[in-house]
Amino acid sequence: MEQVYGVWAVRSAASMFGHAEAWCKEDGRPLEFESLEAAQAYALELNRKATANVRYFVKEKEPEPNAVRVPASQPDIEAVGPVDRAPRNEVAEKHNEIPGRQMAPEADPVVEIRSAVHSNYANMVAMLAADNKVYLGREERYSFTPGQPGSYDNRDGSLCFVSDMPEMYYFLYGEGWSHSQEEMLDRGLTMDQYMEFARLQEGVLRQFTPRREILFAGQPFQAPENYLRNAELDLEGEKGNYNMIDGIVNNDPPVRADLTDGQTHEEIRELAPETLPNEKPSIMEKLRADRTGHEARGFQPSPPERGL
Repeated sequence: MEQVYGVWAVRSAASMFGHAEAWCKEDGRPLEFESLEAAQAYALELNRKATANVRYFVKEKEPEPNAVRVPASQPDIEAVGPVDRAPRNEVAEKHNEIPGRQMAPEADPVVEIRSAVHSNYANMVAMLAADNKVYLGREERYSFTPGQPGSYDNRDGSLCFVSDMPEMYYFLYGEGWSHSQEEMLDRGLTMDQYMEFARLQEGVLRQFTPRREILFAGQPFQAPENYLRNAELDLEGEKGNYNMIDGIVNNDPPVRADLTDGQTHEEIRELAPETLPNEKPSIMEKLRADRTGHEARGFQPSPPERGL
């Protein structure tokens, strides 16, 4: 039997139009590709333009007499597809990934959601969508039916793209972690994630009203540059090394210049003891010494004469 391929379209149950599956067609007739490569190229282009609720898959199929045949040497979608292809606009594509942009309503405005939770921002729900990107949206627009994926009704355009780093989902809700930021680097978090969250705090998240902040061992999140500086201050301070705050943690203490001019420790201790560490005389010792010297040099009155 001749081997041909088709592109199978699947619409999720999260769509407002409901679940549906069918072969891709042209003018009501199913498309049949003579090569796997041509079918894959066609499905890839459709998936690039599809919403989160619609996906296209390549499958083998039985030949049909009324099908539209696509030769193996013709993998280009514009030769077989009913949709006119517009020239690629890299500026527009980049705009589509700007954090904080409002997701404009589409023909199918219901977005499939993999996971959702009440966020740390007032009246907003944090969501990880089927496209593996992180969003914030209004709590009343999210819905969930047991046994089916969650969905967000974006007919009002309120869905807000936050980040294409899925791990940012865990930074948008809850009280945080019981370990410090430094300890969490050994427990799965990365400096890239810290940098991304710091960028979001200074950007897209500023438009929302916080009702709680995530904490690390009870301390607020610190941007990476502040976190590294504080860590360096702690470590260098233990060595009395504050003059080495240079972005490199745990420097060796600087070598002190020899200002003794060849004098021995005993000579310095006798002539200038205040220059030696831990050997500076205390204020009380100085006062006692001055008092003793003053009494030794002071006037001693003669005893009173006896009366005659």
